[in-house]
Amino acid sequence: MPNASSTSSAAAKGRRNPANSKALTPEMVGFRLLKLTNLMSRPFFGQFAKQHSLSLTEWRSVVVLASRPGSAAQDISAATGLHPMNISRAVIALRKAGLVEEARDPENHRRVLLWLSPSGKKVFQQIAPYAESQAADLLDVLTAEELTVLGRTVDKLIARAEEITTQDGD
Repeated sequence: MPNASSTSSAAAKGRRNPANSKALTPEMVGFRLLKLTNLMSRPFFGQFAKQHSLSLTEWRSVVVLASRPGSAAQDISAATGLHPMNISRAVIALRKAGLVEEARDPENHRRVLLWLSPSGKKVFQQIAPYAESQAADLLDVLTAEELTVLGRTVDKLIARAEEITTQDGD
């Protein structure tokens, strides 16, 4: 006989409609979230990627380092949800471009801590206002209450995705 937690878990999985559908379609919420991310990324490719010779992963790494100087690559991966190998490649490219500086963590010599160099800070300062304005333009269609609910919902989905990723042994 199944225990109460497995029964409630099965019930919770069964009530996920329409995500519980077997058909993978562009109408699925997850697919639409990817579309939103892609649409929000387009201006970066058009305006900034070529101008600053940055990939989107490199830009996301710069954003993390701007707000969390002294982060390691693992920290950037955790903050962005991007695969550690992709972050590692981005950090190497940022280093070669002179946009980041590094030092060994004095408490753990295997960890390399990263900071934006003066050139990296300049690139961030040039791109960030546009990215912030774009996000504000997107979110201004929401009321304060909707924005709060969206924030909570996204946090809940991120926590669940992290849980699933951990279970899958990523």
